[in-house]
Amino acid sequence: MQLNPSLASPRFTLIPVSNSQQCNGHLIEMMQDERVQRYITGKAFTDEEALAGLERCHQLNNTYGLGYWLIYDSEQVCMGMCLLKPMPTDRETGYIETGYWIKPDFWGNKIAAEVSRRLIDYAFNDLDLDQITAVVDSENIASIKSLERAGLTRDGSIIAYASELPFFSITRHNYLNKKS
Repeated sequence: MQLNPSLASPRFTLIPVSNSQQCNGHLIEMMQDERVQRYITGKAFTDEEALAGLERCHQLNNTYGLGYWLIYDSEQVCMGMCLLKPMPTDRETGYIETGYWIKPDFWGNKIAAEVSRRLIDYAFNDLDLDQITAVVDSENIASIKSLERAGLTRDGSIIAYASELPFFSITRHNYLNKKS
């Protein structure tokens, strides 16, 4: 199986998640941090939930170029995780979403916007996708700003993750027009 590529943004390297002690440790750390999970699940994962989350993550990785990447700075410090994956909605949509978890020590550094832009570029230029989407908790103002900085725009709301959430998207056409 061909692994997803490592990707680089101006400040970060995105390394595909592997089923290794180091990768799993970073993912579990973020799953079990109440601050990281505040707007995602509303609470830290239990040990059992974290193991199930790892299994889901590893099942998706490298499926048609989709998956999870750990975010590293130039000193090889893991700052978080970002993703491209099918969005779980209440109906079949085919939407591919981008998302991220940033470790609290690194909040406020515009990491989410930068890595989202890099994943959007990868999705359009390497995977030949036509649209990238995202959802966010309406109270997570920082994440909303990150999505907007990455070029996504609000497009109403959608039922995803069993909740009605603000829906953001960018099409390949709009992305290419913004670049030129």
